[in-house]
Amino acid sequence: MKILKKIYYSIEFIGYYLLKLLQANLFIAYDILTPKMHINPAFMKVPVNLKTDTGLLLFSNLLSMTPGTLSIDVSKDKKILFVHVLYFSSEELMQKDFNGMQNKIKKITE
Repeated sequence: MKILKKIYYSIEFIGYYLLKLLQANLFIAYDILTPKMHINPAFMKVPVNLKTDTGLLLFSNLLSMTPGTLSIDVSKDKKILFVHVLYFSSEELMQKDFNGMQNKIKKITE
């Protein structure tokens, strides 16, 4: 039964991630095609609530694959991920989005 849940959550996460990837690519294309640039770059400290190294690896790699974000470094205690964000809107909104991704990864890796 546990393996079926992992398979379900994996498929759910792939769909979620592909949707986020499509949204990011469309926004980048929109930004390139319009005369005004909408970038607002910032560095963020993202608290990591993943317990496994595999979860942290998956999270940091998927963030870096999404246009507009790049994982820079991880703290020595693996509790903070430093991220460069090209389209920063608000700390709360960005943290909510990152936490949502971490919660979905946690279902797969823990």
